[in-house]
Amino acid sequence: MLKFIFGLPASSKTYTVLDKIKKCAESGKQAVLLVPEQFSFESERAVLKGLGDQLSQSVAVMSFSRLCDEVGRNTGGIAAGTLTDAQKVVFMNRALLSVKESLTLWQRYCGIVSFAKTMLDTVGEFKINSVTADDLRLAAADLNSEKLKHKLNDAAIIYEAYDMLVGEKYIDPADELTRLYTKLSDYKYFENKAVFIDSFKGFTGQQFKIIDRILAQTDEVTVSLTNDPRLNAEFNVFTNIRAAAEKIRRIAARHAVKEDEPLCLFE
Repeated sequence: MLKFIFGLPASSKTYTVLDKIKKCAESGKQAVLLVPEQFSFESERAVLKGLGDQLSQSVAVMSFSRLCDEVGRNTGGIAAGTLTDAQKVVFMNRALLSVKESLTLWQRYCGIVSFAKTMLDTVGEFKINSVTADDLRLAAADLNSEKLKHKLNDAAIIYEAYDMLVGEKYIDPADELTRLYTKLSDYKYFENKAVFIDSFKGFTGQQFKIIDRILAQTDEVTVSLTNDPRLNAEFNVFTNIRAAAEKIRRIAARHAVKEDEPLCLFE
């Protein structure tokens, strides 16, 4: 069952989540609390304080990066080094030079370090939002603007060349969640566990894919979001959060996970 907890800031959403986690632990079920990285230590303390030593052992407090590490340890990890920022620039520069003759608009920028950094940021954004090189080519095919079409095709060529060079020996940190998504297809980390998602202001494309894996493995998912359903305006301060909730609903429906009545906290 998918359940949302909606409320304004300081409306006891996290307290309500912790109370549900406690009841879950008391029933003997394992729980996972997924929070943003900056709240992981604070959440661990809250779980320990609220549940005590014994019950808190049934709860795994995770951020997305911690989840990558945990699943990596349990599945053997990956025998490759992680790129530093400086190494990423070097590899992007090599990628640009290797495909220079294949580019239409950006040939003259190949070999310029500032352009390599710009493309690193661009490719990083594509990865965070789960946009592949093939997605760029498909988008380009639908465009009328030749200049924009060439830009997307050039970006796709650079994206693939960079990934090919890096993938031989290294891991780009921007790929960690994509790798986690792949690992979770076989490794059922969330199976028979209750999952609680709290304190997020939104989710990236990669994070939505992990939520997809969560809902594929367990039908006990609680998501706490800052939202006020009483506001009926199409566009308001909660628009992005509502869009995230709707996307999670669609993911749940795809996995035949039913939704319980949302709990709305307005006091």
